Amino acid sequence: MSSNYEMFGAEEGWEYPQVGDLVEVASKSSLKTEVGVVVEPNEYIKNDHLWAQVLLNNGKKKILPKRELTVIQRGEV
Repeated sequence: MSSNYEMFGAEEGWEYPQVGDLVEVASKSSLKTEVGVVVEPNEYIKNDHLWAQVLLNNGKKKILPKRELTVIQRGEV
């Protein structure tokens, strides 16, 4: 998949998050951030390259726009 940040509406230098990547999710309503791992997408978004399903460190899963995720560490392949 392309890492073209403009296609995703992201900032220059943004990295495309993939399954297994450790990512940071910044909250738009506060200064807090959450950390999670990108997991296999559910059936509703599996064909949509703009969204990712993330398992957060608090155990909850969220579906988020990929442009809002910052890759901290690449997952092992």
